[in-house]
Amino acid sequence: MQRTPCSLPSLLGSGEGKSLFFFFFFFFFFYSNSRCPKPLKNRDVITLRSWLPMGADYIIMNYSVKHPKYPPRKDLVRAVSIQTGYLIQGRGVKSCSITYLAQVDPKGSLPKWVVNKSSQFLAPKAMKKMYKACLKYPDWKQKHNPHFKPWLFPEQSALPTVALSELSIQHADSLENIDESSLSETKDDRGEGSDEDSVN
Repeated sequence: MQRTPCSLPSLLGSGEGKSLFFFFFFFFFFYSNSRCPKPLKNRDVITLRSWLPMGADYIIMNYSVKHPKYPPRKDLVRAVSIQTGYLIQGRGVKSCSITYLAQVDPKGSLPKWVVNKSSQFLAPKAMKKMYKACLKYPDWKQKHNPHFKPWLFPEQSALPTVALSELSIQHADSLENIDESSLSETKDDRGEGSDEDSVN
């Protein structure tokens, strides 16, 4: 999949992600990792994402899965997306409304300051970054394979395929529970995600 001009924060901060496998029309297997506020451990998550075009509207949803080739890493805490996604409704040629749903278990017992910070800042920050990316997207897309649109034409995807039978739902209670509830907030020398756009 192509990267847009702005990378969105995922889970508890800015991070990186990539599509690993393509299944069939409108489904793909996605890995992402995220920086957490120091001194918490960083998280990663593996999801099965799907999107459904409905005329001028889209539904984009994901939930956590597991795959034998991508077990939890020792240096990261494997988080769980219970149900996360967007409802995008067209409101004219250059306008839309977005409804964002995030049911995520970051695993572990987290300090209250993390919960408060997440609920107050992350969703609004994600929407702000998405808005900025959307404004830049038409011009950017004209310069980057303008006819390549696998979200409309899945047959254009060059991702390898994998059998759906190789995946199973990732339940939160099957993962290690990390107790970080006693950790105090400190200055994050790993760097906070900037509100400025980044080109990837």
